[in-house]
Parts: sequence; structure tokens; C-alpha cells
Amino acid sequence: MEIYIDGLFYKGSGIGRYYESLIKEFANKGIKVHTCIPERLRGDFEKDFSEIPNIKPTFVGYEKFSMKGFFKQSEILKKLEKEVNLFFYPYINLPHYIPKNTVVTVHDLIPLTPFWGRSIIKQKIFLFYLQRIVRYSTKIITVSNYTANELKHRFRGLNGKIEVIHNFINDKFVNSKSPPSPIVNNPYILFIGNRKKHKNLETLVKAFAKIKDSIPHHIVIAGTRDKKQKEDEIDSLIKKLNIQNRVVQLTEPDDQTIINLYSFADLFVFPSLIEGFGFPPLEAVSLGCPAILSDIPVLREIFDDSGLYFNPYSEDDLANTILKIILDKELRNNLLKKQKGRIKLFNKDEIVKQYIQLFEHLSGGDI
Repeated sequence: MEIYIDGLFYKGSGIGRYYESLIKEFANKGIKVHTCIPERLRGDFEKDFSEIPNIKPTFVGYEKFSMKGFFKQSEILKKLEKEVNLFFYPYINLPHYIPKNTVVTVHDLIPLTPFWGRSIIKQKIFLFYLQRIVRYSTKIITVSNYTANELKHRFRGLNGKIEVIHNFINDKFVNSKSPPSPIVNNPYILFIGNRKKHKNLETLVKAFAKIKDSIPHHIVIAGTRDKKQKEDEIDSLIKKLNIQNRVVQLTEPDDQTIINLYSFADLFVFPSLIEGFGFPPLEAVSLGCPAILSDIPVLREIFDDSGLYFNPYSEDDLANTILKIILDKELRNNLLKKQKGRIKLFNKDEIVKQYIQLFEHLSGGDI
């Protein structure tokens, strides 16, 4: 089987990681993969994939969501149609020309919700692409039942078009060797993620300020500021609450830094108001750190009764939940044990098999 996978989101946060994981798994299972990568990322791509067979990159002079790429990519796709069985887009950025057997992953509908913190223009662009996917794609993959149901609620006639395939945990968070020593020396509570509005980091900071005198822990915040600002509302809040000496901030951490942070944290907190899936708590648990979770539908779907949930709109509830788990080591260990059992459901081999079976079914081909 030969497939095309759009690579314009390579190195792009969660979607980039999703792309990297899948392209490696498909190639290692004998599928020949064609992919387009921005020219500026050629060195990174060759470093990451040079030892993996069956990957044929084309380096292009345009970026995701660019007007040039929207039209220019069509030339490449038309040439590939004769040799490729299926075209797969890990995100909604379909170009002008859409070949037959085009499959697209919709991760979430956050841009269409009140949690969207960007401009109305970007919201309209998202909706433009989403409407094209609903109309022209052969199959839509969603990474959770929650996202599937949101799509069905907004668009009619999608019952037979949507395939739910949960995400799997990247190997680097499963088979990683334990780091020799922590990069943060104090005991700490961990948050990993960007600082967009829906991540609800403000509530976590306020909750921590309420209990800081009851525990010896710091709070570690690792992830990019929105729009790469030098300072943002979270920085201002930390100063206002006068907790600078108890907060460690790491912007743009690499994977080894993230693995180290997960490995030595006493607790991971995921306060999001909305998610399409939610990688970080699964990664944390995989590396031995228990997670407490925002009580939202998708996290109930992923963790079920292994989760310890809090009201994401209540600073007090979050503060009390943190305090309860930090002060009770036995409760923390039992929570981690339950959650480690749960994450076995997100086994890489089984989930990759679902993708391959879907692709074979749509293309009528065998590996």
C-alpha cells in the first residue's frame, strides 16, 4: 500500500506529534509513505526519519494554511494520484484540489466554541476548512467519541462518515529510561501545555496560591506562551499573587525536558475546560506521575472511573483536590495504579491496526 500523509504540521505541537507517531508506525509496517514537509524543516526531518525506510518526503516552499500552499499543493497531489492508494490529512488543512480517498482527522471543534481566544477571522477560516471536509472527504477520523458527537450535532448526515480512533501514547513516553536526576530540585506539581484560554491555567495558579502554605511543593508550568509573548496574563497573575518564588516556568521545553518533568513530579494537573482528547495526563501516568483531571466529558471518556476529577470552574475544588492527593501518599499511589491499568487501552499496536484496517478497506488494497 502507498499513501500520502500531509506533513505541513510537522514540529507543530500536538498535531505534529500525532503526525510523527503515525508516519513512523505506518512506514515500519511496510506502507510506503509520501509526505510534504516545509523546506525550513528539512534538517529536522532528515535527522528524525533518515533511518526509517518507506518514507519519501517532498520538501516544499510553503507552510500550513498559506494561500500559496492551498493552490500549489494541488500539483503534487495530482501527480501522486496514479501511485497512491489514499490521501491522509492529520488536520483539517485540505488544499484546493482534493483527490479521491481523502481521509481527514478532526481533533476538536474548539475554534467554534466560546473558549476560542483568537480572532473571528481565524475562526471563519477554521469553519471554511471544516465545511470542505464534511462535504468532500471520504472519511473523517475523530480522536474521541466526544468530538464525533460534536461534529454530528453541527452537521447532518455524518453517521456513516465518521470513524472514532483514539490516540495512542507515543513510544518516547512509554519506553523512556528513567532520567538520572530531576531538573527541578524541589518537590513539585506539574502543568504541561500551552497557555491558551481553554487550558484554564489561571484557575490552577489561583488554586495553588490558596494552598501553597500547606505544602512544600512548587508548581512547574511548562509550555509556550500564547503568541510567544515575553509576558502574558499568567505572568501578571503570578506577580499579583506574590508566588514568584514558588513557580518554575519552562517555555518551549524539548521532549527530554518534558520526560524529566513527568518522571519526578508528585502530581500532574490537567485543568482544561475543553479538549478533543488530551495527551498530557496519559503521558504523565505512563511515566509514573498520577493525574487529576478536569471534570469534562472527553476526560471521563478517556479515564472513566480511574480518574480523580475536579470542577474546573472552582478554584476551591481544585485546591482541595490537590491538597487531598498531595497529603495522602497511599491515595496517590492507588490512583496511579488505577490509571496505569486504564492507559493500557491506548495500546499503540491495536490503535495503529485500526488505521491500517480503515485504509485497506477504503483503498481495497493489502499491505
